[in-house]
Order: sequence, then structure tokens, then C-alpha cells
Amino acid sequence: MATLKAIEDVLRREAVPMTRYKIRQALRNRIAQPLLDQAIEYMADHEMVYDEGPGGNVLWIRTSAATRARLRGE
Repeated sequence: MATLKAIEDVLRREAVPMTRYKIRQALRNRIAQPLLDQAIEYMADHEMVYDEGPGGNVLWIRTSAATRARLRGE
């Protein structure tokens, strides 16, 4: 859950499409590439991000407060 929140924070703060490399840099490489890939895939499956796939960009998609709460288990 902390990984998802950290990625969300970066994408929301930057508010521009970012590569996985740029996301990892923004997180100071605290998240290993395989974990980042899995987290982004999860977020894309739940329509939280638009993901062009490896080598492409990831973009935060605005979701409703209800959707975010449901996904976070709140």
C-alpha cells in the first residue's frame, strides 16, 4: 500500500506524464523496478493511471474520492 501511495504522490505532484525511470528517480530509487512495474499495472487495472507500458509514459487519472477510498480499503 505504501508503494501505491508513494507513486500516486509523485504522479499527482508532477501532474505530467512520466516514464518509469523518472518515477523511480523522484522516489530516490527506493522502489525496485519489478515492484514499480507491478504497482503501475495494478493502478492501470483500477483506472488510476494511464500506462503506455515499459518505455512509455504513465499519467495519473483523476478518480473520485469514493473510488480512492474503496481502493485503499477505507
